[in-house]
Formats: sequence, structure tokens, C-alpha cells
Amino acid sequence: MTFKVIIVGGGPVGLYMAHAFERANIDYVMLEQQDTVLNMSGQLLFTWPQTVRLFDQIGLLADLEKVALGIHHKKRLFGDNGQVTTISNFWDAMQDNHGYPFLPLLRSELVKILYNHLKSKESNIRVNSRVIDICPHATGVHVHLADGSLIQGSIVVGADGVHSRTRQIMDSLVAQHALNPARLANKPMVSTFYGIFGRASNVDLGIEPEVFFESRGGSSSSSSSSGSGEGGAVIQCLATKEIVQFVTLKPLPGGPTAERSPRYSDDEMDAYAASLEDVAICPGVKFGDVWAKVERKSTRMLNQEEGFLDNWFFDRIVLVGDAVHKSTSVNGLGMTCGLHSGAVLANELHSLLSRLRGKEEPSTGELEGAFKRYQEDRKAEVKPIWNGGHAMIREVVKKGWVSWFWDRFVLPWCDMETFAKGLLVSVLLIRQGQILRFVPFEGRGGRVPWARKVVV
Repeated sequence: MTFKVIIVGGGPVGLYMAHAFERANIDYVMLEQQDTVLNMSGQLLFTWPQTVRLFDQIGLLADLEKVALGIHHKKRLFGDNGQVTTISNFWDAMQDNHGYPFLPLLRSELVKILYNHLKSKESNIRVNSRVIDICPHATGVHVHLADGSLIQGSIVVGADGVHSRTRQIMDSLVAQHALNPARLANKPMVSTFYGIFGRASNVDLGIEPEVFFESRGGSSSSSSSSGSGEGGAVIQCLATKEIVQFVTLKPLPGGPTAERSPRYSDDEMDAYAASLEDVAICPGVKFGDVWAKVERKSTRMLNQEEGFLDNWFFDRIVLVGDAVHKSTSVNGLGMTCGLHSGAVLANELHSLLSRLRGKEEPSTGELEGAFKRYQEDRKAEVKPIWNGGHAMIREVVKKGWVSWFWDRFVLPWCDMETFAKGLLVSVLLIRQGQILRFVPFEGRGGRVPWARKVVV
């Protein structure tokens, strides 16, 4: 049997991996449980320069630039009074440093472009394909679907998100068959914060376009759906002349939970929004003003999970993206971490198959060796980012004089994003971006050279 990857999940990470496999001449099938991989999600995804570079390598940059929102400045402000504390041109500085811009993209637009550019999308993507079981064997895997179908392949890549069914099945297999199941057991993802993401008309609001506003520490009202109203909130937004995209986060009322996010009703969303109605999202505009102009069909409320798993693979099953490392949206690095994990996994598989030169199928042991290298590589890079996001969300929602003093007097002078035109962020994070080693590519450059390049 020809080596074949079964990708579970048709989101940005799964679609990117399909592109990588097409370029590596690795056969694949993608299983998506919904009736389409295309959706109308209004979520705004921040695409960092190192990730824009990945998209450029697979030929998507021109199309992505056409649909991206403009962004040039960042302004932080106090949520209680709208006073701006810091202003930076971080986004433009990063383009100078690396040759690629930040591209704020609607998830729906990104998925559409990834999907449309896949050569084998008609034959290799199966929708309405809900996975119910995965059975590894000595030479491959059997994936059982809810409709009774059986899909056969060599490995399973679980790119099915924070509520990964692939991960659930893998963890069950670990408990049944691993020599040391306690060592390989994964802790569940936990939600500590919840919020709304969506968009509203900016025609009458007049929020300054192409400026990323971050409102920190705003108070929830006593009528908040969070009960006691303790703790603050963070609201981030980015506007064009016509629309404003926003996301809010504040602590869950009952504390952290491992339960899956409920489907919040419109009434619950309205109550949550009312609790933040007096919080300034930018000078002169409060969240209540935005909520009055909100587009309901593109707005959702949900819990945002956090988690970093210890074990990313077992037997012929391997996980990628939010299935193994999930942060809140506050630092805008979730998708970037997932896509770069996908690139490393694709590199490992291509390298393994190239060594075998098609003479034989890789053994389970050889595959686990590749998965282990992938896991070790990405754990070392993603964990510091995850730790930073974990600390950041807890800092930006804090109330009290210490947080006020930090934002007012300390942050303007020691902000990593403004120090030396963001040089620390460029050197420590962006320049370390991954690349598909087997796809010829030169790409763009800037003042800070890329750490990884394709050697032809």
C-alpha cells in the first residue's frame, strides 16, 4: 500500500498540512465532520510575518494580501476611562525587519483561499465524515466513521482542534496498550476565561481605522453574568472605515472548568455584553456603543480553553495544533504555533520517506521516531510562547493599583514591542519561524535574517 496520511480536521492547520503533503508527493485524505470546510466564522486571525512566509512558500501570499485588513499602529488603553497608555508602530517595524507584513485575516477568508488552492480538493477531502474510532495495526490504521465507512491509511494526523476526537481516541489507546500509561496520560484542556468575538458597523462609531486597540482591566458591572463582577476584562479591536472586528475576554464566573464550552444563548450574550457596556474600547467609544451596532450572524460567545499536552503521539497517531497546545486568543499566536508545528511534522515525514526511497513502508517504530523528533522540536519552541500567553491574559484582566502603575508608568518604557523597534520580538520569535525544507523557496527578507532557510 502506498503511504497515505489521514488528516482529521479541515481547519487552517489541516488544510495547510494538505498543501505540504501535496508538495511532498505524499498521498492524503482529509476527513471533516461538517458538511463543508468553508464557513462564515467572523473570527479575526492575526497572521504573523513568519506565518505569512509559510503561506508565501505555498503560493498564497498575493490572494491573502487582497483580503487582509490594514494594520499600522497599536494603542493600549485603560478600560475604565479610555486613557491611552502606549502607542507603537510595532506592525510596520516587523515588516521592515522581516520583509513580510502582519496580515489580520478573517478565518473564513483564510480557509477559502487554502481550500481553493488545493489541487486535489475534490478527490481528497471528505465532508460529513465524523470519526468514531481509530484502530492502528502493524502496517497502518483503520479509521471508522459514523456513517459506517472505513478509511484505511498509514498514519492519522489529528488536526481537529481543541475538542479533538483524535486525541480522545489516542488517549484511550494509551490507557489500554501503553507500557507506562500513567507517564503518557494527558491532562484535559481547561477554560478559565470566556468572551465574545464578532464584528459591528463602524460607519457611525468612527473608530480609528488600521489601529489595533487593546483595552485592559476594564471593570465588569454588578449586573454582570459573571455574578460577583470580580476581575477585569480585556477587549481587543481592529477597524476599517466600515466595520470593527472585536474580541472580549474575562474570567469565567465559576472559575476554571474542563467542561466543553456550552452553546450560549442570545440572552446570555446580551447579559455578558451589558456587563461590559461602560468599558472603553478606544478613546470616546464604549463597548455598549459597539454592541448596539453588532452583526449577530457573525458573532459568537464561547469559553477559551488553555492547555499544553505532554504526549503528542502514540503508535501511528500524531496530533498537531490546538489539539496539543491551546492558548487564549489574547496574544494572537494560536494559529501561528499550529501551522509551524504542521511544517515540522511535514518535514519529518518527508525526510523519513525520502530515506526509504519508496522501497518499503516505514515501520511503526520509525514513524514513532519521526513523531518524537517533531514533538521535542516543537515543545521547545511552543512552550515558552504558551507560557507567555498564559501569563499575559492573567495580567491584562487584572484590577488594582499595581496593574494601573505598571500600565501607566512602567510598560511605556520597557515594552518588548517598542524596544529597538521590536528587535527582541524579531530575534527571539519571528526569525525562528519554520519552513518546508523540501519546497524550493527564497522569499522575502529584511533587516533581521531568517534563522531557517531552504537549502536546495
